[in-house]
Amino acid sequence: MDRNDVREHVSRSRPLVVALAAAAGLLFWTAVPASAQTPETDTVPRFNMDSVIVNIMMTPIRVGASPFPISVIGQAELREGKTGMFLEDALETLPGVQVQNRFNYAVGERVSIRGFGSRAQFGVRGIQVEVDGIPATLPDGQSTLDHVDIGSLGRVEALRGPASALYGNAAGGVLRFESQVPAYTPFREEATAVVGSDGLVRLQSLTSGTVGTTGYSVSVDKLDFEGYRLDTDGDPYGKADRLHLVGRLVQPMAGGQLGITLNHLNLDAENPGSLRLNLYEADPTQVWPFSYTNFQTGKEVQQSQLGVTWSGPLAGLNADASVYGLTRDFLNPLPGDVVDVDRRAGGARVTLGYGTSSGDVGIDISGGVEGDYMNDDRREFDSNGGVPDTLRQNQTERVRGAGVFLQTSLSFSERVTLMGGLRYDHTHFEVTDLFPVSAGNADDSGSRDMNKLSPSVGVHIAATPEVGLFANFARSFETPTTVELGNRESGAGGFNPNLDPMTGRTFEVGARGTVQDLFSYEFSYFNTRLENELIPFENASMLTYYRNAGSSTRNGFEVVARARFHDLVTGQGSYNYIDAKFDEYVVGTNDYSGNEVPGLAPYQAQGSLRFGPTEWFLEVGAEFTSEMEVNDANVNNWSAGEVLTNTSARPTEAYTLFDIRVGGNSLLVGRLEVSPFAGVQNLTDETYVSSIAINAFGSRFYEPGPGRTFFVGATVAFAR
Repeated sequence: MDRNDVREHVSRSRPLVVALAAAAGLLFWTAVPASAQTPETDTVPRFNMDSVIVNIMMTPIRVGASPFPISVIGQAELREGKTGMFLEDALETLPGVQVQNRFNYAVGERVSIRGFGSRAQFGVRGIQVEVDGIPATLPDGQSTLDHVDIGSLGRVEALRGPASALYGNAAGGVLRFESQVPAYTPFREEATAVVGSDGLVRLQSLTSGTVGTTGYSVSVDKLDFEGYRLDTDGDPYGKADRLHLVGRLVQPMAGGQLGITLNHLNLDAENPGSLRLNLYEADPTQVWPFSYTNFQTGKEVQQSQLGVTWSGPLAGLNADASVYGLTRDFLNPLPGDVVDVDRRAGGARVTLGYGTSSGDVGIDISGGVEGDYMNDDRREFDSNGGVPDTLRQNQTERVRGAGVFLQTSLSFSERVTLMGGLRYDHTHFEVTDLFPVSAGNADDSGSRDMNKLSPSVGVHIAATPEVGLFANFARSFETPTTVELGNRESGAGGFNPNLDPMTGRTFEVGARGTVQDLFSYEFSYFNTRLENELIPFENASMLTYYRNAGSSTRNGFEVVARARFHDLVTGQGSYNYIDAKFDEYVVGTNDYSGNEVPGLAPYQAQGSLRFGPTEWFLEVGAEFTSEMEVNDANVNNWSAGEVLTNTSARPTEAYTLFDIRVGGNSLLVGRLEVSPFAGVQNLTDETYVSSIAINAFGSRFYEPGPGRTFFVGATVAFAR
């Protein structure tokens, strides 16, 4: 489908938008609730989550008794009135988690926890990710989230803070995604249609059920997005075409539960690029000219993954095991470069646990081993209008990771819990240079090994039945990815011998509690010191490379609160503050010591109010993001009223966005359950920078967000 076809398709869809909106209004007046007929699968309440059991610590633990800060959101918050376009919808209520949504499927959202992950030019860095018990993080630390089926999520758990003692290569935390539980009936079909601004059309079919003791679900999701950035001819550039297939089977086996997940993704997306300040100020909807005239920047991805999990009793112990394999082939036209990678990866993990108690004293011990591998056949070409031209790099990159870990939780009484963890990781990087050896090109084959022992310890004290205090200490490490090691400014192949892993240590204290079951809260303060922080930069060829900063410090705190004002009115909000600065950082003759780490918003707040009973809702949300530095130098060479040039730059401006959503839940129309919804995003039509291209060459730092957008949709379900 070319751009003209897309515009014609969007134009034809406008009557559908009007029809769906009218149908939604009619349903509010004529439909009756069907909640009695719909099985309750959401295990996370909207208000007080103190008693919710989570598994993100690799052993079941109650959120309110954890020595580490854990957040969890359930199916209703993840999906109610949401478009299912971006992960931002799913993560927007998580404290400490910043999502810089570039609204650009070619590079994805930049997800960071306490600032870790902010360096990512694409994908996710510094955060371990699991989807239905299967790792989405490869052994070199890179994660891709474009295969996550947002429209069928049932739960998200987040561990905020260092997780290396349990998960290895993770400095910032963990995100654990779980799919919706299969319907308890033999057959249930949910069909969802969403249409909206900027050519958004998303169609999804989610079929699930339980036959005997076997649960199944099959999701087919098709998304078309035209985008809001325009080239010099006024044509949209930023289109995305995504097809997502997910099949899941859950079956009792050997006294436990077997889970099988098959995931396939096809994605074709254009990249409109970041802008200089003068271009952004003149017209934030424009495309960086070289993106489409010279390089046709974008990404094509085909990924397939199969994962198998089993959990249950084994020889008197509690066992969890998983094994997975994936293929990912992608073609990535960049400014001046075309990257073609064929990836094969896989791994396995086994965890065993044992728990016992006597009186008020209890102990839980869990330990395990895991191994992962990754094999990338990487070729890089000069770009001839986005088409591969002269081959300039050809190499095979292999990564093998192995880890062994142990965690103990000791309850001295009903009031005091002590938890400690220890993990050793060994990561082996190996590269085979396949480029022909000549007078001007040496054989850059070689290998590197990175090892780390990561401890953690935490304590939780129930000061009163309503108030809990916690404190923890953890060390972390994060290796460079193969992309970061392989991109060498000299143009040589192989791996950068001067790029080292980032290491850190974090202290944290906090408190959480409830007030008369009407108000719940959590406060945490943390201090993190990092050595060899990994920082991206671009050179005159507009290619991204990486270097280590000497050391940096991050101090911050997070506050999250939820309140039930009335049976029909609830609210939630969070406030995050982080002061991230370089302690020692010298590049050539430039001394950046004392500067702020770019790409992080020191202040961020969000909140929402929800009105209505279970059957219908009206939700109003707001998000505030403070200004952000755009490069290591913290440049600010322009102020209002001055003439803008190609080198003018300044920190991004603070902004506030307002959203509104309205809808109904499982309204009964005959034998159908209908859930209509509609919404407006960026209600005040704010002009803002949604993300930063850190240290971009030519001052191309600014990635603009969209203006006011609308969407309308409905889910129609039928069960038997």
